[in-house]
Amino acid sequence: MSIIVNHHRLCIPIAIYLEQVADFTNPWDERAYQAYTQHYLDEIHDEGIIGMVRQHRDDQYVYLDAAVRYPVEN
Repeated sequence: MSIIVNHHRLCIPIAIYLEQVADFTNPWDERAYQAYTQHYLDEIHDEGIIGMVRQHRDDQYVYLDAAVRYPVEN
């Protein structure tokens, strides 16, 4: 079995991001980034497996770059 990795790049208004990760003590922790990305993947019915998620933000947006793995039968 092989694995393909695709990057999902998300641009989220900060207020929406913070609302979605309100259950996390630290919204700027990778676990919060992964939870937000998992919610996004669930909404689009994407069965990829989330790996590392990097974050950058400015005054208005949070930018997530999520590595998502997809197992592929050989």
